[in-house]
Amino acid sequence: MIIAIIAAMDRNGVIGKDGVLPWHIPEEMEFFTQSTMGHIVLMGRKTYESLRIKPLPGRISMVLSRDKSCQVAEGVLLFDNLEQAEAKVMEIVQGRQMVFVIGGRELFEEYLPRADYLYLTKIEASFEGDAKFPDYDHQEWEEIRSQRRSSSVGIDFSTSISIRKSAKEELLAVYGKL
Repeated sequence: MIIAIIAAMDRNGVIGKDGVLPWHIPEEMEFFTQSTMGHIVLMGRKTYESLRIKPLPGRISMVLSRDKSCQVAEGVLLFDNLEQAEAKVMEIVQGRQMVFVIGGRELFEEYLPRADYLYLTKIEASFEGDAKFPDYDHQEWEEIRSQRRSSSVGIDFSTSISIRKSAKEELLAVYGKL
């Protein structure tokens, strides 16, 4: 199972406010869509609830929630523990599919030590928020692609893909096939 974390954050690490993104940048959403298309997306309940489209088209949507009353749209897979979710991933993953952890903070914290890739958007602005991307050791990662962009809403941002250094050679071979 190849695990990628994908997140967008402001210059202070803010990733959310009241359960939603505190910004709307169409080009950043395009990066998210292109990166995750055809793959599995794993998210927590609050992240799922913040989505406007459920399930996300062209992806296998998986939601992890301890809330027994949580309900999801048809076609979305719901799990109450990580072990069940990961077992299902192993059952359905095929060749070039990756599991993209798309939030929230608790899932990012859980998967950062095990992630193979980091797909990060860094927004060159500051926003109010109540959730931040977890701290991590930047020395464990090597950036393999980055692009600085301007948006149609006037907010500059950069996107990057980094690979865990300890598994670099094996993962680079896989990345070339994605």
